[in-house]
Amino acid sequence: MLALAGALALHAQDGGGQAVFGGFQLPEVKMEYSVKYADVDYAGDGEVFHRLDIYLPEERKESYPVVIHIYGSAWFSNNSKGMADLGTICQALLDAGYAVVTPNHRSSGDAAFPAQINDIKAVVRFIRANAAQYRLDPSFIAASGFSSGGHLAALAATSADVEQLEGEVGGNLQFSSAVDAACDWSGPIDLLNMECNGVKQAENTPEEALLRLDKNPQTEEQFRSLSPVTYIDAQDVPVIVFHGLEDNVVPSCQGVELYEALDKAGVETELHLVEGGGHGFNMYSDENLAAMVAFLDKARSVKAAARPAAAVREINSDGSVSFSIRADGARDVVVDICSVKYPMKQGRDGLWRVTTDPLVPGFHYYFLEVDGARFSDPASEMFYGCGTMASAVDIPEEGTRYLEIQDVPHGEVRLLSYYSELCAEWRPLYVYTPAGYDKGGRKYPVVYIQHGGGEDHRGWMQQGLTANIMDNLIAEGKAEPMIVVSANSNLNIPGARGGYSREGMQPFRIELLDNIIPFVEENFRVKKGPENRAMCGLSMGGGQAFYIGLNEPGVFSYVGHFSSGIFGGIAGSSSMDFEQAVPGMISDPAGFNRTHKVYYVSCGEQDPRIGPTTEAVERMREAGIEVVFETYPGDHEWQVWRKSFYSFAQKLFK
Repeated sequence: MLALAGALALHAQDGGGQAVFGGFQLPEVKMEYSVKYADVDYAGDGEVFHRLDIYLPEERKESYPVVIHIYGSAWFSNNSKGMADLGTICQALLDAGYAVVTPNHRSSGDAAFPAQINDIKAVVRFIRANAAQYRLDPSFIAASGFSSGGHLAALAATSADVEQLEGEVGGNLQFSSAVDAACDWSGPIDLLNMECNGVKQAENTPEEALLRLDKNPQTEEQFRSLSPVTYIDAQDVPVIVFHGLEDNVVPSCQGVELYEALDKAGVETELHLVEGGGHGFNMYSDENLAAMVAFLDKARSVKAAARPAAAVREINSDGSVSFSIRADGARDVVVDICSVKYPMKQGRDGLWRVTTDPLVPGFHYYFLEVDGARFSDPASEMFYGCGTMASAVDIPEEGTRYLEIQDVPHGEVRLLSYYSELCAEWRPLYVYTPAGYDKGGRKYPVVYIQHGGGEDHRGWMQQGLTANIMDNLIAEGKAEPMIVVSANSNLNIPGARGGYSREGMQPFRIELLDNIIPFVEENFRVKKGPENRAMCGLSMGGGQAFYIGLNEPGVFSYVGHFSSGIFGGIAGSSSMDFEQAVPGMISDPAGFNRTHKVYYVSCGEQDPRIGPTTEAVERMREAGIEVVFETYPGDHEWQVWRKSFYSFAQKLFK
């Protein structure tokens, strides 16, 4: 049987890779194509058995769907891409608009199985990785093959995601090696049962040479691993089978067995048994070639119609996040979560996927990187953070229902514009008003809440969930009804110097006192006087609350800063001189405590700022300063700041 075909294959290249002739070469076939890329090294190792040819159709297009056609040789040849049915199967595919890739692969003399399927999977990954260079469309890649090539094509179709058959040839492991359809021409399918009757009728068979094992009861498992039928399941891609009824090398029962197994599993399949067809003879009729093209066209159409969603994101029970995204033609896709990068891998459906490590509860900015370019995730809302519009995922935490929308009276968040005399421009302002504000004449105290570096006025109202926090606190009677104002402290003032210092905060001090507060008090029903105003902020905004709020006791009686770097823990910081920063703080602690009804400090317990902040609080307390200090699990992130504001708001205006 296959031993005959193997004997005709002449001498395969030895494992040393020195010979360049490894298979029976037919005379050159005249083909019609527009471009041929010859002897492309798909593994990068210079070996002849790792070369392929690419043929593009005569009709010129931007890109072409792909069919990989694999020569037959009983796995004895490593250099027969030049006899891969070029004038028949390959020409029919070219005429139908498909690019054709004909690869070499290692022979049974070069390496035992699964080296051969490792090579074919490497070809698929190479095509996906280099599609743009060769004008190939990676959204549809089919495998086809004759005889042992049919075996490899069928195996590629049924073994997607079978790790032990993947290999690492040529790298590109981030790409899927799955194919989208397959054409099996006269291939051996059940290598444990070649005669389909359970009786071994030949010795020293090609499949035994491929595994380098004798076929006996002790080696059944190895021969099953060689067989495409072993891996069939309902997720397999469409497969069309052609087999000659007079085939005296690979019995037609092999094709029948493949078809029946696929059909039983619910896989789209067709069987074409050819009267008078032998092992390659009388097989390539116009009718059969047309059936092949029609089958591939249908598979391509069905796949295109069923394209998965462009992007999906799912938070798992352990806090990890699973991402999937369609990025056709990409080489590398990465999820970057706060500078921790998770490389994605392409699946059999063309989607790139990854699941992260479990993330701590809270709000995490992230980006998608596609071939080095940074993008937002279509599955995410957009948030301004890290100095740009970013994607984000919010990992839930038990015991924080106060961050969620609940069945309580809801206030309103209003986006307004005010004119800044300092900046000579209209600037945005978010204002939260409590439930019932529009129904009466009551006046309310006000909290001026500031964002951190790389964020703006949107931070507290979107990322910070300020409205949810206030609605729930007010409904439970834990906080006084109040107005919350969130301004953008990123001022457009040429030549202005910033920094974590009293001087550096002066531009925003002027903006706040001269423009923002007057605008709010003119347009909203608010209580005036320091006892009715509070200022707080996170990180950079916390520095503003410290330097502005504490130095303006005639404006603010309540001040809080969350995770600020003013005391240290960030580059360029040093131990603070409290008296210089806030005159009277140390020299008159009683006066400071009298004019500041609440001075609140918080920090995340994993934040680099926690040590210097703790030390600073101890120094202040030793000096007689009354300061509320709270810490929360977490780093420099929103969950800490949400909890901080939740606590701070309960201490105000009472």
